Amino acid sequence: MEVKGYKAFNNDKTNRYGIPFEEGRTYHVDGPISFGNSGHGFHMCANLSDVFRYFHYDEGDVCVAEVTGEGTIVRYDDEYYGYYDMYSVSDITIDKFLTRKEIITHMLKDHEFNNQKFLMTFPLTETEKAHYLKKYRHNEIMLKWLLFYQYGCKDLYSCSLEEGKEQIRMVLNNGQDNNKRSS
Repeated sequence: MEVKGYKAFNNDKTNRYGIPFEEGRTYHVDGPISFGNSGHGFHMCANLSDVFRYFHYDEGDVCVAEVTGEGTIVRYDDEYYGYYDMYSVSDITIDKFLTRKEIITHMLKDHEFNNQKFLMTFPLTETEKAHYLKKYRHNEIMLKWLLFYQYGCKDLYSCSLEEGKEQIRMVLNNGQDNNKRSS
């Protein structure tokens, strides 16, 4: 059996213990496999958005790889702030390190629930925010997630529906103005 997923590393492609990883290589660990801070094995997430719960993405601080887990596989379902489908495996192959652009492209194709988790933990650039605004311009729920987590509108959920809609209109109009200027 194998599982496909994602794993975050330090920007120098080492894990939290300083062990370097290379694209295209498979790594193995002996012993009983378990999950958690004192667990044993290679930890990975089924969804790209979930790795950022454990590694906060700041430009240059973290890199992410598509990985394949095999051998002994322990699944862990965590429902803290939503559902996180994670694994600890005895064997892991680093299939491909992802660029920031590839991360954003992947997430823009993913479903809303994963994007909500992503928006909570991944700081977008202004250009990336514009892509999200374009995709979700007619989705009031996703616009609120963008405003709250990416634009810092922390009073969004305490304001009236009309005030919230006005904040959304202002951000959308500003995004359209910025897009016109950059054309």
